[in-house]
Amino acid sequence: MPVTKDELDHFHQFAANTIQHSEAEVSWDDLFIRWQSSRERSDINSAIREGLADVDAGRFRPATEAMEEIRKEFGFRK
Repeated sequence: MPVTKDELDHFHQFAANTIQHSEAEVSWDDLFIRWQSSRERSDINSAIREGLADVDAGRFRPATEAMEEIRKEFGFRK
């Protein structure tokens, strides 16, 4: 996936803030890993919020029902 200017700007802002508030030296690899983790955490939190909203709105199925469907679809036995 190509890098966009917005992503580069976001990384630059993240890196500058991390370096400014870090007591120890930070490597390029560490900066990138921290930035990527931060982005993934944001995506995960967003997905959790969506899931909780679905549950609150009554849009869910019992796990036993979903597991039974998966068992049948893939030929698993109980």
